Amino acid sequence: MRPKVKSPVKHVSLAFSPHDAIRFPDNEEGDALMVEIAQKWMDQMGIWNTQYIIARHHDTEHPHCHLVFNRVDKEGELISDSNERIRSAKVCRALTKESGLYFAPKNSKARDKSRLRPYQLLKHNLRYVVLDARTNSRSWNDFLNILKGKGIDVRFSHSENSDKIRGISFSQDDYSTAGSKLDSDLSFNSLCATLGNVAAELIIQPHQAITSCGGGGTTNEQGWGDEKDRYTQRKESFYKPSKRRR
Repeated sequence: MRPKVKSPVKHVSLAFSPHDAIRFPDNEEGDALMVEIAQKWMDQMGIWNTQYIIARHHDTEHPHCHLVFNRVDKEGELISDSNERIRSAKVCRALTKESGLYFAPKNSKARDKSRLRPYQLLKHNLRYVVLDARTNSRSWNDFLNILKGKGIDVRFSHSENSDKIRGISFSQDDYSTAGSKLDSDLSFNSLCATLGNVAAELIIQPHQAITSCGGGGTTNEQGWGDEKDRYTQRKESFYKPSKRRR
């Protein structure tokens, strides 16, 4: 009914923790619970009145199922996939809590690293180290010293034509990304809420954002000239904050 739609069929995998394997036995009871959660996920994602298939697989240690559905519903209307990753993450968290399923700690190392692509592994490792540093820090000096010891560079981004800090970025092993993209707890505002006012503790040097070509550019809230993380060889070093002597 919508021949011009380029992606009329959507495939989604819903994975559960190995800790919850006992909740999903290989029988009608386990299958029924998985189907119930998958249908709730569809409902909260706005996937209604359409054809779909739910298929359970047993090829991994963690319970999971695959959901394939028609984005063109039975009335010929297109089911939106706008911001689906963000919406799905929120729905999955809510369903995990509602169903009493296992929540992995934010800085958990339990994720199966063998399934990650190279840049995903770099991001995963960076996120773990920075979250751990945040947990073990009482001040910005503590935080930055821990990261320095781990070989992680830190950069503060400023508003255009202003000394006001807008964001923070982290870099390790040629992988650079904004704190807000690593984790909501690692955004500049969230770190200030935990570690205090950075301006009261450190002298921050202004800088230009690094672009994919290695030059300068206008910084955005994340400290980059565009929305993508950088997984390229750095052409210039990050500015490192100097300590203010008291």
